[in-house]
Parts: sequence; structure tokens; C-alpha cells
Amino acid sequence: MPEGDTIHRIALRIEAALGGRRLERVEAPNPRSPLHIRAGDLEGATLERVEARGKYLLLHCSGDQVLHSHLGMNGRWLIRSDGSAPHGKPWLLLAAGPRIASQTGGKLLRLTSARRARSDPQLRQLGPDPLAPDFDQGAAVQRLLSWEPSAEVGAALLDQRLLAGIGNVIRIEACFAAAVSPWRKVGRLEGEEAAEIVTSCRRVMSEAVRTGRRPKRIYGAERKPCPRCGARIQRRRQGDDARTTSWCPGCQG
Repeated sequence: MPEGDTIHRIALRIEAALGGRRLERVEAPNPRSPLHIRAGDLEGATLERVEARGKYLLLHCSGDQVLHSHLGMNGRWLIRSDGSAPHGKPWLLLAAGPRIASQTGGKLLRLTSARRARSDPQLRQLGPDPLAPDFDQGAAVQRLLSWEPSAEVGAALLDQRLLAGIGNVIRIEACFAAAVSPWRKVGRLEGEEAAEIVTSCRRVMSEAVRTGRRPKRIYGAERKPCPRCGARIQRRRQGDDARTTSWCPGCQG
């Protein structure tokens, strides 16, 4: 599933391609698209701004209209500026001149009003996004420290109510950077450890947005030597969703 850094990169690319422009062509040619009937309602609107919020993407258009998207496990956005059409039948196509953005597949794609988007329960329950301009580091640290004490840190970080946009790679790399075991109980975290985890989440995500690649020091490196202490990287399933978790038993105390 795309993590928060991926959605922020997509938002920046759509903003660069279509931001401030009148949408001359809006289509949903795939009959499986939730917007197959309604897509034309956006034709002629101006894309005013693009917002990433955790793993959700919000395209704010004139006329009080908002496109609300979540890619889920298999969704994809494709942005082109050369006028070339996407292959197949996308779920949504937005075009202004040669600039085209299209989404295929996904968990969610709907057209709503700005008022309904503001009160959407899925969005309102999200925790703070580490990549948001108004991200409050101190408040996020306290949020982590006040989380369910019996929860394992690695599992807690996947809960979007804690921090929005954190996925498997980000939480594994953030825990490693902070030298904290993902199996540690939240109630046993020290303040400095919680602060380092939050800082590391933001650092990993920011680097991924800047470079287009997530830094991976131990993700996918099971049974290889730890780059910090040389111990063997281990892997085990964690949480209700049984997500694969990598960690170093040598230096992640």
C-alpha cells in the first residue's frame, strides 16, 4: 500500500501539472469507476489546490467540489505532461491541455463537497501528518506517549489515528533509527525515545519525498548483518494484520 510520502509526492506532481488550471476534460471511462456517471460534473472547474493527508489525497476544485482518493493496495496515479493518454480505461482522467492526471483502481474515489470533506469521519479520526506544514512535533510525541500502554510500538505506529501516513517501511526504519524495538510496549517508552521515533518518521518520509526513494537500512534485509552493530536482522509478524516486521535484536533494545 502506498505510504504517506508517496501520496505527498503525487500531490506535488498533480499540483505542478494541473494546479490553478481549468479542467478541460474530466472522464471516468472505466465502468467499474465510482465516478463513471459523475465525473463530467467537474469539467470546466479549476483545480485550486491539492492536499495530501496521511494516505488520503484531496483535490480541491472550484464550485465547492473535492475529489477524495485513497489508493489502497493496488491503486495508482499517473501524471503526464506530454499529452499521451494512459493505457486502458482509468477510473478517472483529469486533463488541461497536454497535462493529464489519471487514477486507476484504489480503495476510494469520490466527489464530494468541501463541507462534507471537512466533516468526513475517515479524515477527522486521522492523527497528525508528519509531513504537514503545521505538524506539531511536541504534540505528536505526547500523543505517542499517551497511547494504549500495552500496545507494541511497531503495531501502534501503523494505526492511522496515531500518526497519519505511516506504513510498514516507514515504521520499521523509524524504529531502527531510534534504536527502539518495535516489540517494546508503549508504556515503557521514555520521552526521548518517543521523540526520536517521531523525528525519525518525519525524517524518513521527508527524504522519500525529496529523493523519490525511501531510505531502507533494514527493511527487506532479514538475516543480513545489521549496518549498526553487525547482529542478524530478524523478521516476524506483528499486530492484528500480521504485518511483517524487521528489527535488529542487537541494538534495538
